[in-house]
Amino acid sequence: MTTTIEESPSPAGVSARHDVVLLGLLSVVAGLTDVIGFLRVGHVFTAHITGNLVVMADEIANGGPPHVAQLLSIPVFVIAVALAHLLVLQTRASRGRLPLLVGQAALLVLVVYFAVRANDLGGPSPPQQILAAMLAVAAMAFQNAFVRVSLRESATTSVMTGNVATSVIALLALVSLVPWTRDEAADRLRTTVPLVVGFFAGCAIGAVAATHLGPWAWSLPALLALAAIPVGVRLPAPLAPQLGR
Repeated sequence: MTTTIEESPSPAGVSARHDVVLLGLLSVVAGLTDVIGFLRVGHVFTAHITGNLVVMADEIANGGPPHVAQLLSIPVFVIAVALAHLLVLQTRASRGRLPLLVGQAALLVLVVYFAVRANDLGGPSPPQQILAAMLAVAAMAFQNAFVRVSLRESATTSVMTGNVATSVIALLALVSLVPWTRDEAADRLRTTVPLVVGFFAGCAIGAVAATHLGPWAWSLPALLALAAIPVGVRLPAPLAPQLGR
């Protein structure tokens, strides 16, 4: 008598699927935040931070002063990433998953509060716009820190240039088998395509929301960031080495 033993999904396989779902969701959040920030708070890139350098260069080249929020976005992002990393160091056991995801969501909820409140008072003043922009920048800093430190992923949820390049090369590798085997190329496509699709979907939805919902458009990334918390917390913990090892 032969007994067939069913193979259950390996922890690594379960983790990979959780990663893709979570990273895709975070990519949508980043796309929404970037576009809504650009359209609602004075043309500030809140996720693609280095894009602000391009905008500032154009403003300076045309004889105008750089936008204060664009100028502040770089140091605010750096400080927020450093704070996020300190949170991770205080929660080694979970590699900071819960604090960083909660931090991102809390910051985006604050953006909703201040944006709606400013609108009710007759429209946002420049300081209020700067505050909203910096809170959104800090939220995206927490997201980037989460991906890099808590998940230890090489992919990015907020800048799609590298993901698009990887996807194109992986598609070609399916035929040419260079520089990756067919299995390696398929694995890279499974990782990068959801991020690219998620980010661009977030951008498209964010543009429509910013036009038709006004300050309430910020509620979309805030709600999705809240939804990402249980997804990220359920991620299996033992698959990556803890910090300090």
